[in-house]
Amino acid sequence: MAHIIDIVAVLMMITSFAVFGLRQYRHSIQAYALQTLLLVIIFLALYFKYGTHELLIWAITAFVIKVVCVPLYLLRLVKRLGVVVEDEPVGGFFISPVVALSFSLAVAMMFYKVFVNFSLFQDALPLFAASFIFMMGIFGFILRNSFIKQILSYCLFENGIHLSLALMAYNSHELVEVGILTDAIFAVVIMGILAKRFYGTYGSLDTSKAVNLKG
Repeated sequence: MAHIIDIVAVLMMITSFAVFGLRQYRHSIQAYALQTLLLVIIFLALYFKYGTHELLIWAITAFVIKVVCVPLYLLRLVKRLGVVVEDEPVGGFFISPVVALSFSLAVAMMFYKVFVNFSLFQDALPLFAASFIFMMGIFGFILRNSFIKQILSYCLFENGIHLSLALMAYNSHELVEVGILTDAIFAVVIMGILAKRFYGTYGSLDTSKAVNLKG
């Protein structure tokens, strides 16, 4: 079971890079949906390994909200706005993924060793993956100008938090995960509304165009 979790964790790292790096919004959203499905698989693997019913509730809730509802909402949003490809990010389409990947790997190598000491699941690779995914989300906020990509970056570091929570405290009450997921979908909806208003005002999703907001 540990080997399955390791393999799925590596696949989650790959999909996080895809969410960050893919230029077409539809492909990035699909990569996010796939990553969250992999997260659900880890929840189920831990459920079968430890027999904690909380993780089964986590898996069902995450599937409904994050694999189905959030991606469908984001796909509908980009279709309504009529946007297909992301605007040029900070550093360009080649440099920004390289920077994000390098720094995310470096930070994850520092953090996962600390997490192992507090984790109930003593396997370093999934904890490394959780740190990596979280940092990819952080660098998405820093390096991507697109409003949609920043929403997806929020979703990424949220997946990193959920993965670390499942590994470090898989016997937490199901209300913890349900509460986090409920907050997540409301956050995405609110950011989606802001993205529509931003696009209506500036005719673009590139947040760098909002020069009148700079102090």
